[in-house]
Amino acid sequence: MKKLMAFDLDGTLLFNRVIDHPNVAAIARWQEDGNLAVCATGKSIFATKIALETTGVTFDYNVLYTGAVVTDADYNVLHAQTLPVSVVRACYERFKDEEGVVLFATTLTHDYRLTDGVGSVSDILPAFLPLAESEIDTQDYVGVPLWIPEDATRERAYQWILEEFGDTVDCHKNQDFLDIVPPQCTKATGLAWLVEYLKPAEYETYTIGDSWNDVPMHEWADHAASFSYSPDDVKAQTEVSVDHAWEFIDSSSAA
Repeated sequence: MKKLMAFDLDGTLLFNRVIDHPNVAAIARWQEDGNLAVCATGKSIFATKIALETTGVTFDYNVLYTGAVVTDADYNVLHAQTLPVSVVRACYERFKDEEGVVLFATTLTHDYRLTDGVGSVSDILPAFLPLAESEIDTQDYVGVPLWIPEDATRERAYQWILEEFGDTVDCHKNQDFLDIVPPQCTKATGLAWLVEYLKPAEYETYTIGDSWNDVPMHEWADHAASFSYSPDDVKAQTEVSVDHAWEFIDSSSAA
């Protein structure tokens, strides 16, 4: 049976927009052994391309927008789900004057910033285009990321999203972001779609990720790893916690 490992990016491989060489080398060894390496992130196509372009890593497949989109290595879309424009419009009306909140909206081609209540740029989503209010209804959206650095403000926004949209969307917590995506979209659903797409080949599945939006894929995988710095409730969902991604990659190759 072949092996497939899904990798979160921010806080797992990417730190200050760099992937450390030992992790780059370990991923290369994993792929040279005939295994699949899959990127599993909340980032868009646009943001993932920018994040990885100078790292030396090319994933075999990409599960993006927290499971709403699956692409091949060249970012050709294999599977995609979208959000109603009404969700983006409602978020704009709610957060346009909110201090401490930056509202983005992502399409299959671009990341747009709709509001800025912080006044700085996040390393997680450093590149974007402006989008005027008059243009909101002209796009097809896959995700709505909200950058909210302050814990209490982020929790209030999260509760509003749950109350406003109920089960018509999914909202995932990731570090100091909230990611609104189409309903029943998680990293696990994206990976499950990919494994079904790859049939008749069968894969033993591995996941590695540091944060709460990684929990569904950890629960889905045959083997999962978090980090020594992960929240305790994330570590509780994995077999092991490591200090560096390469430790899990190399031990999984040898298994």
